[in-house]
Amino acid sequence: MLLTMKAFGSQIIAEFVNCSAPVLHHQQDLENLLATGIERYGLELKSMNSYQFEPAGVTAIAIIGASHVALHTYPEARHLSLDIFTCIPGAEGPMQLMQFLREALQPEVVRHKVLSRGRSVDVQHKDYFTDLTQSGFNIRYQVERELLNCRTDYQHLVIIENQTFGRMLFLDHQLQIATADAAIYNEALIAPLRSIHPQRLLILGGGDGGVLNALLSPAHDPVNAPPRLKDLQAVSLVDIDAQVIEAARTHLPELCGQAFEDPRAKVVVEEASSYLATQQGLDGIIYDLTMEPEVVAHGVDDGEAYFETLFAQMAHALRPGGMISLQVASHFDTRALERAKQLLHKHFQRVHFETVFIPSFCEGWVFAHGQKGD
Repeated sequence: MLLTMKAFGSQIIAEFVNCSAPVLHHQQDLENLLATGIERYGLELKSMNSYQFEPAGVTAIAIIGASHVALHTYPEARHLSLDIFTCIPGAEGPMQLMQFLREALQPEVVRHKVLSRGRSVDVQHKDYFTDLTQSGFNIRYQVERELLNCRTDYQHLVIIENQTFGRMLFLDHQLQIATADAAIYNEALIAPLRSIHPQRLLILGGGDGGVLNALLSPAHDPVNAPPRLKDLQAVSLVDIDAQVIEAARTHLPELCGQAFEDPRAKVVVEEASSYLATQQGLDGIIYDLTMEPEVVAHGVDDGEAYFETLFAQMAHALRPGGMISLQVASHFDTRALERAKQLLHKHFQRVHFETVFIPSFCEGWVFAHGQKGD
């Protein structure tokens, strides 16, 4: 006889992405909002406890008549994670509460799952790793072997092996690069710089070492390889996360090679804007960082203002006629593309955008470049 376990309850797990309401910063306001919603939909508030983290973030947990509600905020990323559990399967109140919070916090995107508790539940598929996108789809990669999974001082770092794409680097569940198609990505960033014959370059980001290696290492196939930057004398790479650089050295030698040890390379562990403030006369800058203001840097309160400052600094750091080359975003990410267009046209001339299909990204990726006026 087949025995089955009845459902003890229902659990909603939700992520609120890019919230507009400032309440994410405020412990008491969040408590009041949560209490209002619980009472409005008859979930019977028993008790509530919360904690304000420094420098940012609030956790609030409410015991309700049928179980609990828990939320945690990440104000710097405009993000809220929500968990609503009730031991009454099919009750309408929990979903109504989620919608109430959605209306109050005004997220651009809500992703949620409803789990039936008391039965076998597969919460995580260990054979796959999901790349979370801002578009209407997610991408899952099969994991042949997990090489690294840790939390750095700034982000969640994962390196896996995949049968098709080789070794793959993820930061905060977003794919950064895969060894199988790194050449396509790197060439899209480097190609615009050939026209100015640079001697001094700066890479912002790129802690995996792939772009640095592509700039400095001789081609394995000199006949078919794209032309090198023959005049290149010095390249500085600036990345805030030393643990990413060390992980690349250890687990991604195919990507970074010996570039970090090259005498022409200078590796600087520092925040991009701080380093740029000391630079001038550069021939070119490769911007290999995010265009998302919610995650630009540790401790940044106003992402949009940060970008304005950063692009002004990059223009100032370049010599007349110097060039910026950058990766922008998915061609589906219209918000990031518009931001890049405004900043580039404001601070640079002869701006050009190009979409390149990156196989491991499973979508077209937009690259851009612009030149400083003479």
